[in-house]
Amino acid sequence: MKESAVSARTVSCLEQVVNRLAEGLVRVISHHWLVLVNGILVLYLALAVLAPLLMAWGLSLPGRLIYLLFRALCHQLPSHSYFLAGHQLACCQRCTAIYGSLLLGGLLFSAVRGWLRPLPWKGYLFFIAPMAVDGLTQLFGWRESTWELRTLTGGLFGLATVWLMYPLVQRTMVELRGLLHQTGGLVTRPL
Repeated sequence: MKESAVSARTVSCLEQVVNRLAEGLVRVISHHWLVLVNGILVLYLALAVLAPLLMAWGLSLPGRLIYLLFRALCHQLPSHSYFLAGHQLACCQRCTAIYGSLLLGGLLFSAVRGWLRPLPWKGYLFFIAPMAVDGLTQLFGWRESTWELRTLTGGLFGLATVWLMYPLVQRTMVELRGLLHQTGGLVTRPL
């Protein structure tokens, strides 16, 4: 009988510890989500630029590893890529523009996060349509895109995505913090 009481107390104590850790993680993410997202974007772009520099410096193994990692995220066509130090970036022009504009939009959003409303869906479709037209007409061989169009349309896509999504994420994070405050923490259910 004593063993089951000790075991139940141990489980209860463990549940409390896990609950507090999870609550702390939720609080940190809900307060600092934008810093986390912008940090990931900085890392992504830094690695994309670091790959050609590593290759130029003769450090081909780490450079190739970065290219391999990015291969899952981007086609890396040389004809659609920027070059640095004689080597292409690890992501294409459009992807560079998308992630760069997501970062720029995230930095700008930090200044207007209290009052910016989400972009309506029709507005979002308006801003991303140029990328769809540019990409699809090139894909079907009807025309060849240019680096300027890939950069412009990727940038529009990234900024429109920030305008649509970040106010919604911000609102959700504020609601989550309010819920945590209102309930006194995460609500746990018995297993």
